Amino acid sequence: MLPVSLRSQTPANMSVARSVDANKMYRAGVTLAEQGKLDEAITTFEKALESDRQNPLLLDAIGAAYIGKGNLEQAKQYFLECLDVDPGFVPARKNLAITDFNMGKYDLAAGEFQKLKNISTASHPVANLFLGMIAEKNADYVQAEPLLEQSGALLDRYPEALLSLANAEFQLKHLHRAQVALSNFDNAQAITASQCLKAAELYSRLGQNGKALADFDKARAKDGQLERFAYQRALVLDQMNRSQEALTILKDLAAKNPDSDSLNLLAHIAQKNGDFGLAMQSLRQAAKLDPAKEDNYLDFSTICADYGNYPLALEAASVGLEHLPNSYRLLVQKGVVLENLGRLEEAEESLRNASQLQTDNSVALLSLAIIQTHGGQLQDAQATLRSALEKFPDNYYMHYHLGKILVQLEEGRSADPGLEAKAKHAFQQAIRFNPSYADSYYQLSKLYLRESPKLAEQNLVTCLRLDPHHAPAEYTLARLYLSTGRRAAGQALIDRFESQQQAQKLKEQQKPRIESARK
Repeated sequence: MLPVSLRSQTPANMSVARSVDANKMYRAGVTLAEQGKLDEAITTFEKALESDRQNPLLLDAIGAAYIGKGNLEQAKQYFLECLDVDPGFVPARKNLAITDFNMGKYDLAAGEFQKLKNISTASHPVANLFLGMIAEKNADYVQAEPLLEQSGALLDRYPEALLSLANAEFQLKHLHRAQVALSNFDNAQAITASQCLKAAELYSRLGQNGKALADFDKARAKDGQLERFAYQRALVLDQMNRSQEALTILKDLAAKNPDSDSLNLLAHIAQKNGDFGLAMQSLRQAAKLDPAKEDNYLDFSTICADYGNYPLALEAASVGLEHLPNSYRLLVQKGVVLENLGRLEEAEESLRNASQLQTDNSVALLSLAIIQTHGGQLQDAQATLRSALEKFPDNYYMHYHLGKILVQLEEGRSADPGLEAKAKHAFQQAIRFNPSYADSYYQLSKLYLRESPKLAEQNLVTCLRLDPHHAPAEYTLARLYLSTGRRAAGQALIDRFESQQQAQKLKEQQKPRIESARK
């Protein structure tokens, strides 16, 4: 970032009595450095320092020469020594700040750039540029955006700064501004392979996969061995529905240089393409390579559960918990799998343990309430959800399930005469917080069927508009049409319902099942 200049500006307070020989050697050293002879330049500067140890020009110049050699620690010592001699020497302050930045010491760099702003108005653009990049690295996007913008024309000269601005704008949901920054990046000079990779990742997150792929190709042309290049390219290809190309890349990567992320992505793409053996093999290998990564166990367990092998799903979650005993997600997964195996008490215990692990425990509490419902503990389930809703009042799925529990209690002839009204309110709240969830309308329609067929019909129509394949709503609406004399419309819905039921049975029969897997 920002090349360090050997030709530093002479400070106003420098004495005219400086050694003539030292000044000659300074100029000779600069010439040598410009010729790429950095070792000879350093020797010349050091010789000059023997007769003029407190010469800021020499101290700053030798630090800059060490920067050229990549020796940042040595360079920093000379910049610090220079500033001990003259704290107001702007070039050394700037060089020290940039050196700290390049060493990843962002807190130190930020302090030096702030000092630079205080002593030099002319240095405001460069200080703002780096302070903006530091803020972006610290995820302070609100601070990063204006600082980078305030660097003015300097911004367009530095691709890394443009990427920082693009990411800050993206994080702030300023998507058009993020695209403008990326467009300016594409027109910048001296772009590195790793910078092309960052730009590609940002384009992908913006949904512009064509541009992402173009930047991946630029990165590969600059450095075909760039770390994570293959993984990121495969990810974008999959998003572009070019899964076979993505599979080819990931299989090659798995054979040559496997890593947990690539194997996990390979598993997901293989699953989408129906290759469950490859999916499970990849996740097993990923777990061996990175036993501390919960996604590998969680995804393996989820695939097994999705395809009917609950014992293997439980085994995967349990193995993961051996490595990660305080994993919230694995404990929730274990509880759900145990419930499918009919081990309700163990399922409840797992979910209660999960609910103690983090503040946002809504999934664990909701799952616990569902399991209590399946176990016939309706009052306990109601209590769990009411308590959870005090903490998560806008969780539509909790309201939805509370409504279903209240309906079951009402059907069981509970002593509470207001259960139906409470159930209606629960479903209405679910619709309020998520108007696109179709089944809320279906459940509400059933409560209106007796007293208000018109409201029932409205809710059923809305349900089918949101989910045209909602079979229960289709059948209920058909029966409502028939009962109100609209036989043609009702019979059409009945015919469609029966056709969909037959198609669903066939689909279930053809669904592959994971019966066993090698360990």
